[in-house]
Amino acid sequence: MLTMFCIIWGSVLSRAFKSNQEATSPKMHALRIICQFLCTLSVLLGCSQAAPADEERLQLNEDTPYMRQLLRNAKAAEMQSFMNQRADPCTDFYDFACGNWSRINSAISLSEFTTGLFETLTKALNRKLALILTSPPNANDTREDVQVKHFYESCTRLGELKPTYAQKLKSLIAEFGSMPVLEGSSWQEDKFDWLETTARMDYRYGVGSILSIEVTKDFANNHLNRVYVGQQDFPLESRAMYVDNRTQTYRRALRDRMQSTMERFLGVEKELAKTTAQELLDFEVSLARGLADESDGVDIASMAKLMTVAEMHSRYAPTLDIERFVQISMGERITDQVYEYNEDYQRNLVLVMQSTPKRVVANYLFYSMIKDFAVTAPKTAESKKEMCIGLTKKSFAKNLDNMIYRSYKNEKTAREIESMWNQLKSTFNETLRSSQLLDWIDRPIREKAIVKLEAMTLQVNSYADYNFTKEFEGLNLQSADYVENLRQATILGVKQMRAELHLPAKPLEAGELLSYTPANILVENAIKVPVALLQPFYLWANAYPSAVMFGSLAVLIGHELIHGFDDSGRKFDARGQFHDWWDETSANNFLERQTCFTEQYGAFVYDGIPLKRSVSQSENIADNGGVRLAYTAYRKWYDALESRPNSGEELLKETLPTLDYNSKQLFFISYAQVWCNDAHPQVKAIQVSTDQHVPGKFRVIGPLSNFDEFSKEFNCPIDSPMNPRQKCVLY
Repeated sequence: MLTMFCIIWGSVLSRAFKSNQEATSPKMHALRIICQFLCTLSVLLGCSQAAPADEERLQLNEDTPYMRQLLRNAKAAEMQSFMNQRADPCTDFYDFACGNWSRINSAISLSEFTTGLFETLTKALNRKLALILTSPPNANDTREDVQVKHFYESCTRLGELKPTYAQKLKSLIAEFGSMPVLEGSSWQEDKFDWLETTARMDYRYGVGSILSIEVTKDFANNHLNRVYVGQQDFPLESRAMYVDNRTQTYRRALRDRMQSTMERFLGVEKELAKTTAQELLDFEVSLARGLADESDGVDIASMAKLMTVAEMHSRYAPTLDIERFVQISMGERITDQVYEYNEDYQRNLVLVMQSTPKRVVANYLFYSMIKDFAVTAPKTAESKKEMCIGLTKKSFAKNLDNMIYRSYKNEKTAREIESMWNQLKSTFNETLRSSQLLDWIDRPIREKAIVKLEAMTLQVNSYADYNFTKEFEGLNLQSADYVENLRQATILGVKQMRAELHLPAKPLEAGELLSYTPANILVENAIKVPVALLQPFYLWANAYPSAVMFGSLAVLIGHELIHGFDDSGRKFDARGQFHDWWDETSANNFLERQTCFTEQYGAFVYDGIPLKRSVSQSENIADNGGVRLAYTAYRKWYDALESRPNSGEELLKETLPTLDYNSKQLFFISYAQVWCNDAHPQVKAIQVSTDQHVPGKFRVIGPLSNFDEFSKEFNCPIDSPMNPRQKCVLY
């Protein structure tokens, strides 16, 4: 439940430069040489076998003219390699900027679900993490670092558990009863109480199966923590993934995974496992029918209702004994009000539980109990390393970010990001003050927006001041037993979550999510930037034109800034408190302009799949506003540079060798290449069904076709595909 809840609140080095075999021009030969440099650079960045704590670790010195020129040539070659310059930028700018991406970074040939900037940044970060996690303990390691290394090592040694793995999982089940698929006819249905069982599992391991409970900030009063009671987390995430015909293949894959887990880890005979897995999937589909469709644009206030436990209990008794569930799950009687999250789920749950055999419910609960502990060790060392880094992130994302930051921190980069942030804030401040630019928002509302903007902060997720010693109190992770390590970490995490109810609210944590992408935490009015974005040479380097950095890094940060004023963010104030501070006229104007985006994006078709006509347009609003904001900030920076005496040499740096484009055009190419991507055919439907972001192609075409400045720079005639007469604009 809380994963979605927090979200609501909440370069790319060519792997292989595959030149056309017929291309033998000197220019192509030069590009190959530069790409050889890129391969060397990738070794220096993340593939060296030297321990990261080694003081003699290889460093790149950008301060020499030779290195600066080489980096500029390399960046130009990389950008050019992704482009299809035969395409008309006014017809399809994504094809123009990213037309060669899928050939160079094919998801199928690389055996990936998707390829793109964030996947590349993650892989680069993982290479660094592998060095850290496999290096021998040293003087720079804290006790907590050593325990995280033990956790990782225990994952790499999963094969050693094989003789006892099944018994370990059966012991977990035995803590709460017995599983019908294992007991057969001897299973005693009359002794099974599903609500008490799931509540005990939640109290001990935070399983949250069927019904879930969490402690986190009160979105309407962010100084307090509250209990939230409601829907479980679903592996396929959205309602559409469970009910739409076109997503049936993903449900089959989930069923097959359930079957495989029961066969491999619990020793269930194949046909029985197959039948049971189908029953579990059918039950989960029935539960998922109570999920809200996020495209309907419901806000958190519509989804979470404050009431007493007794009031919630009276709604669903006797089928759902909410009072007993909350008391067992929390280990105490809760007298304060709680939030019921998504009442439609609970109403549907009553009907589902009345019609589902106890045997199916019991199998579902016990499968939910063991599924995260049941991990199959990959056959290759590289796959094992990748999987174990992912599993370590899942439990210790904050620790890994902190370990990376301490090993590779670059204070200069942090200062540059802070400077860019200040330029973006200053630029948006001017926009909010302009009656001409935002005449659809009444002045008093724009004044309140300015107050919110000034209070908004940007933070790098380094966790430099985080008290890991306190958080790890009681943990004793060793390198031999992954199941036991995960068991300890899970138990401690659930205890700490419950304890938050009686403590002052602290910053929201969505560890793994915040390690991957920037995020606007609306309830804190704060933007969090992952350390992954601080890695040099992907988005930024001193040698790169500012056009490239504004077109990529500034756009990503600007996107998050605009989230503070989108259809959800605009209802949170400067303190991160939820209340609608917009007057009726301004709010109606917002909704009218938002409808334009609904119509525009609803007309896009992705690989034959029409995009949903979503009421919620928060991501599209942020994409459109973010690129406009970053471009305006860049133009201010460029104009100030141009006005200085003797700035000619500096202005020349705003272009790149071998790329015959001016600085403004370079900005838009850089922006587009943030969203260059390729997706495996098997995941395209899931992208459309579960991701509130539209596919990368439309994150380029949509915002740029709405932007007059883009059309001006590329001389796109009116009524061309990238310069339609009607444009959607908010900020």
